[in-house]
Amino acid sequence: MSTSRKTVVADHLREALARGEYGPGERLPGEEELAEQLDVSRATARLGMRILQDEGRIAIRAGRGAFVADHRPIVHLATPVTGGGDSERFKAGYQPHLRESGYHQVQEKVKVSLDTMRPKVAKRLRHEVGEAARGDLVVIRSSDRFVEGGLWQSQVTYFPYDIAGNTPLMSPEPLEEGVTAVLRSLGLREEWNWDIVGARMPSQSEADSFGLGPGIPLLVQERVVYEGERPLRFTETVMPANRHQLLYSGGEAPEELLVLASDVNIFER
Repeated sequence: MSTSRKTVVADHLREALARGEYGPGERLPGEEELAEQLDVSRATARLGMRILQDEGRIAIRAGRGAFVADHRPIVHLATPVTGGGDSERFKAGYQPHLRESGYHQVQEKVKVSLDTMRPKVAKRLRHEVGEAARGDLVVIRSSDRFVEGGLWQSQVTYFPYDIAGNTPLMSPEPLEEGVTAVLRSLGLREEWNWDIVGARMPSQSEADSFGLGPGIPLLVQERVVYEGERPLRFTETVMPANRHQLLYSGGEAPEELLVLASDVNIFER
């Protein structure tokens, strides 16, 4: 069973998916059928199918066969865009956007805690850990978004205690007007930000929480927002790469941008 032969099987299936021969959720040919069609052994066909399973393209279910994974990712509004709200605002941006895309059960669970700054958070907020005890504290707002009952996206925002302490930002209730509006009410203006987006493989606990199969990475978007040179918050959004694609826009984008971008699928060939 050479690597080249199992790669032939994987390439055959990958091309069939690219041509649209099998749609999301549709059952693929079995090992025996593939083996006969491609003149390989059943064991080689099985290894080839596992390559696509590791890529997250198919799901192999014991006793039932192999099925095409749903690779129709939702557009994640990485920045506010014309015609759509910021994804950081759940009811004004994230929830209606997913419902317009055909998802009906879209819920958010918010949790707030107070903790000392981890080195990573202190670095993002440009804070020297080890100063006055209160200066080391950070207010943490965690937001888990669930779609059709499954965890879809996790977003955590860290605020220095001297900004968020004893303010509405510490309320465990959703912020209807959004973080930006709350900060503005506190006399703080979000003037500019930087984002970094990368991909990494999930830990086992993350894979279990998101219900991810083998080979599916997580997209991680980090954002630090400033007023002048002062960091106001650090937000980290974690999302399965097979369910999300990030939308940025620049210049004077048209009103229909969100509609146009919602029809884009990076898995198309």
